[in-house]
Amino acid sequence: MVKQSNRALDLLAEWMALVGGFVVFLLMLMVAIDAIGRKVASSLPGALEFSEALMIPAVFLPLMFVQLKREHVFVGVVTMGLSVRTQSLIDAVAALIGVVLFGFLTWLAMEKAIQSTVVWEYRIAVIPVPIWPFRWIIPLGTGLMVLQLVLTAKQEFKRAFGVAEPLPHDAPPPA
Repeated sequence: MVKQSNRALDLLAEWMALVGGFVVFLLMLMVAIDAIGRKVASSLPGALEFSEALMIPAVFLPLMFVQLKREHVFVGVVTMGLSVRTQSLIDAVAALIGVVLFGFLTWLAMEKAIQSTVVWEYRIAVIPVPIWPFRWIIPLGTGLMVLQLVLTAKQEFKRAFGVAEPLPHDAPPPA
């Protein structure tokens, strides 16, 4: 049961990253069409506003996947001389701090998304661009990041306090 739920969460993280990557492709396509259009005829209506809005899923949807793969930027100069168990303990505590911080961001973003939905927020441009749906992507992405950070903390605490010798820190996390 646990392996199935872990696999489901891994699959969810992969899909979120895939959607984020697809959004980046759409951004690239839209900006290219807009740039070419400005040289040839006229710019793409609402391109600037939509590109601003599309940056939100491009940034926030892949957060869970990046944490799953442990690819967020970190500096290991201070900890690289420590034992693997000590490094795991520090990583577990850092993940718990991340849970608190991203939990707070999720809460704040949820409040803003609710307010935005109530007033049907949109950006006035050549064409009206709805903003409120994009506001919901922020708490979705940060909330999934919280979930992944909880799983990371659990894994790292197991490595720090486990009976068996933990894997080297640069080894991929167990499936």
